[in-house]
Amino acid sequence: MPSLSRAAISKGIEGSLHDFSGTNYVWNTRHGTCSPCHSAHNTDTAQVAPLWNHQTTTGPFTMYGSPTLNASMPSAPNGVSLACLSCHDGTVALNAPIGGLGTNTAYYIDPNFQIGPDLHTTHPISFTYDAALAAADGQLENPLTYKIGDAKTGLTVSDPPVPPSWSGTSLTGKTINDALLRNGRMQCVSCHDPHKLTGSAPESGIFVKISGSDAAGRGSLICRTCHVK
Repeated sequence: MPSLSRAAISKGIEGSLHDFSGTNYVWNTRHGTCSPCHSAHNTDTAQVAPLWNHQTTTGPFTMYGSPTLNASMPSAPNGVSLACLSCHDGTVALNAPIGGLGTNTAYYIDPNFQIGPDLHTTHPISFTYDAALAAADGQLENPLTYKIGDAKTGLTVSDPPVPPSWSGTSLTGKTINDALLRNGRMQCVSCHDPHKLTGSAPESGIFVKISGSDAAGRGSLICRTCHVK
């Protein structure tokens, strides 16, 4: 019964876009579900992600920049975002373990899912998102106090983007810091759950933690969680 229930809501890696265990992925010779990214032994010492066993990209990257940006941007992505970009920037092969490819053929990500190392037109990542940034920006919620499902008190229409009674995400009631940030930083996994387990991700094809649009047409739920819009 547990396996039947899991299949019904497509929860977890199996059957998702990150499931490379099928025989059509010829580069995954072990046909493992976890082994393309993780292993129990001999993993990367940097551990950008738990038990990380994939080569980590070094870019070089072009980071986001804007005259209206109050965040202090790092010179390159850091933390778990490097794990995501180790496939999605297109510079490292999907089948590249930390020990190197050797004589194996390199297989790269489908161009439809490639972000590339030029990140200047994507949402900024790897910056610290704290109360000081929220105050300096003026249009960001305080990540330490604003809880998912709270009203938007800074707006004329204060209805919360995610109603407290909504069962679409298991994150309702948690602060932005606890639910979305990694070590206080905005990372790729702040919006996306690569394992398709958290929040609305089981129902979202692109692993979005809080998926869907505001019922009143005010925009994306995940965007309006942090932004006062």
